[in-house]
Amino acid sequence: MTGEQQVHIGDKLIGRGLPVLVQTMYDSAIPHETDELEELIRRIGKLNAMGCDVIRFSYPSAEDHDAFSYLCRKSPIPIVADIHFDYKLALDALNCGAHKIRINPGNIGAKWKVEEVVKSAKDRGKAIRIGLNSGSLPRGNDPAELLMSNTALEYLSWFEQWGFTNTVVSLKASDSELTLKANRLFASQSPYPLHLGVTEAGSVISAVTRSTWALGQLLSEGIGNTIRISITGDIESEVQAGVELLRTLGMRKKGIRIVSCPRCGRHSFDSQGFLASVEQELLTIDKDLTVAIMGCQVNGPGEAKSADLAITGLGNSIFLYEKGKLVKKVTQQDAKAALLEAIEHA
Repeated sequence: MTGEQQVHIGDKLIGRGLPVLVQTMYDSAIPHETDELEELIRRIGKLNAMGCDVIRFSYPSAEDHDAFSYLCRKSPIPIVADIHFDYKLALDALNCGAHKIRINPGNIGAKWKVEEVVKSAKDRGKAIRIGLNSGSLPRGNDPAELLMSNTALEYLSWFEQWGFTNTVVSLKASDSELTLKANRLFASQSPYPLHLGVTEAGSVISAVTRSTWALGQLLSEGIGNTIRISITGDIESEVQAGVELLRTLGMRKKGIRIVSCPRCGRHSFDSQGFLASVEQELLTIDKDLTVAIMGCQVNGPGEAKSADLAITGLGNSIFLYEKGKLVKKVTQQDAKAALLEAIEHA
């Protein structure tokens, strides 16, 4: 069964029975200026606080060597180098200290080039992801799901011949059904861990919908060890979506669970605006709490009974509940501070 083979990615360990990890991919070129690199490290730290476990970077040029080396040294979470076309870039990324590299069988080149990369990763104790996308598959006449699985299995057989097993596989498509078929097929044939994702899934709504449909089913079947919700948007949203999917499936407890109403004509408290003002801070708090943010007195008190903490409003009067009990009445201006203080002491 998939995941029986355990794999080390930096200080993380994945495999069957171990926590599913959340991954994202940095959305810009690697900066070279020291102040920009330090700001990026702070951003990675925030992503980590939100629940991100691994981050991937495109590595298109050896001109990024020094900056990428800095990131590999300073990052609080493991870093993956995304490699296409040039196997020498994979070797260079490993020299920089990348904890894992992703190679694409559709464009990495000849078998001897792959062997050079595998030997380097083996010598350094690093991981490799065999990453197949439906849009860049090696040529073949088989159905896409069979071609994807068989290509991954072929590469795994090469790796094992060379004495390397610290390997993760990903079989991604922009089509959710193809993603399902390919991963189910591979999981029935190999014990290696799978990184799951629906690639090029679109903006937030379409990406989360397509990804949740496919990844939710696979994870519920015991398939998948790391995930990425690929979104045409900010990477913080990717992390939030990934964490929330795992929490919904009961696979992760860490972090604040937010309950908030969609708002209706009865609202007299701007719950949407309040949530927008506080959400990023809530997502970085490492406490297993449910926080409800409600817009009126109809459902507010009821939701408060089920939440550890709740905010609801009536005009300019904002009510703070703890375990369903009204504990404080504050103004709109003081509501955010009151909620964060209550969370700190919870």
